[in-house]
Parts: sequence; structure tokens; C-alpha cells
Amino acid sequence: MSVAAKPVPLARNRFVNVRQAYDLALAGALGAIFGLYLYVELVRADSVLVRDALAGVAIGGTIGFFLNASGPFRDGAWIKLSRVSTWGALAGAAGGALGLVLGESVIGWFQGGLIGRALSWAVLGLGIGVSQGLADRSRQRLLYGLIGGGLGGLVGGYLFEWLRQSLGQRYNNSLGQGLGIVILGAGLGLFLALVEQVLRRAWVQVISGRQEGRVYLLARKVSAMGLDERAEVGLFGDRAVARRHAEIESTPKGYVLRNHAPSGRTRVNGTVIDDTHILSNGDRIELGQTLLVFRQR
Repeated sequence: MSVAAKPVPLARNRFVNVRQAYDLALAGALGAIFGLYLYVELVRADSVLVRDALAGVAIGGTIGFFLNASGPFRDGAWIKLSRVSTWGALAGAAGGALGLVLGESVIGWFQGGLIGRALSWAVLGLGIGVSQGLADRSRQRLLYGLIGGGLGGLVGGYLFEWLRQSLGQRYNNSLGQGLGIVILGAGLGLFLALVEQVLRRAWVQVISGRQEGRVYLLARKVSAMGLDERAEVGLFGDRAVARRHAEIESTPKGYVLRNHAPSGRTRVNGTVIDDTHILSNGDRIELGQTLLVFRQR
């Protein structure tokens, strides 16, 4: 007999959303600081174009690395961390170089100012935001990365220029440069999280288990769930969870849960699932001893 799905308290959902936004904002800020350090210490070039390109490589690459490493690091998924962070760093470096060179052209066209700075950083943010989609090989995340990166750069650039103009003579170039990069990185991370939360169509949230509070976006047609570090929904620390325990597939009929584990180790709303089950918003999925809730808009 099936058990009715119990709603997850709104307070918990809000906490999870805030935690995700905080984690990505912090990761973006740390990546930006590290990238600025690499640029200052390693880059020596007379050409302004070359300096801009190398600055974009350093800052975009480290922001891309930190943003993509945040989730796997929290999960303790070291193989996945090495894969997605490497792709994120490479994509972020390429996007950062192109974005910063183009962004400097934009701010030149506008002859500086609030709008010029905001638009130039928006171009840089677009370049770095691409790393999210390329690292996950997901069109959905690519779209979210473009929107979130553009918005993060736009707002970050506007705030940075506003502070610079407000401080006037008290503005220190070195301090201001560092502050601006932190604002850029934090803004990118924050808006990437907010855009995903607003636009996402389907996801699962871990209610109990080692990854309690973790949210996994179901951004691909088939999302594997289990101990395998290559799985889109990696669930670790539970011996009752198989390497490829189950998967959720997006179909014309809706999202379908397919079980691959031995009988009795997968339940939906308390009912054992041995084959497939069409999911509804709010369904509680038990994989071994780990409890998740399925969400859909």
C-alpha cells in the first residue's frame, strides 16, 4: 500500500536555496581572488591586448574551476571533481580571455561610466558562465550559465563602478582592483545559483543522508543515481546504495524513475519499486537508507 508523500517544510527549502546561493557566491569570490593573484604574480606583457587576454585566462579559469568544483567537493566525489573542474577551468579560461578582450572594447565604446563598466563585465560574465554548461555537457546548464554569468557581470560591474565613483580620491587602485574582482566572482556565483533556482524544471533534493540538503538539477535526458562518481546524482556514504542504483529519465509522459538495484532497495512514497515509476512533484524517493524528494515545475 502506498504512503502519501509528506511535504517538505518551506523553511527547509528556503534554507537549501540560500545555502546553494551562498556556496556558489563564495566559490566565485575565492576563484576570482586566486585568479587575480596568478595574474599579478605571473603575467608580464607589454601589449595591452595580451595582458587583457592573459588576465581573462587567469581570472576566468580559476572562477570556472572553483564554481564547478564546489558541488563535487561538498559531496567528496573526487573523481568527478577532477573531471568537471578541469573542464570548467579550460572553458572558463577561454571564455574569460575572449570576454575580457571584448569587454574592454565595450567600455572603450562607452568611454567608461556606470553603463560601460556594467556592459563590459556582462560580456566577461557571459564568457565565464559558459563553463557551467560545458563542464556538465548540458544545454540547460549552458543556458543558465549564459544568463547567470551575464547578469552577475552586469550587476557586479555596475556596483564596482558605483563604488569607485563614490569613493573618489579615497579610492586605492590596488584595493579597488581586488574589490572589483571579488564583486565579479561573487556576483557570477550568486546569479548562477539564482537563475538555476528560478528556471529549473526538475530536480531532486536530499532529505536525509550524507548529502542532506544537496540539490541535484535533472538537466540531462537521463540522470543516473548511485555511488558511481560519474552519476549525475551521486549518493555517497550509504552502503545500501548501488553504484548505479536508479535513473530518472525525462520522457513525453513525464519524469520516469527506473530502478536498477536489487528488489526492496528502492521505494517511492513507501512503495517498493522494482521496475519503473512515473514521478509526481513531491514524491519521496528512498534509495537504500537515503531519502530524496522529487521536484518539478
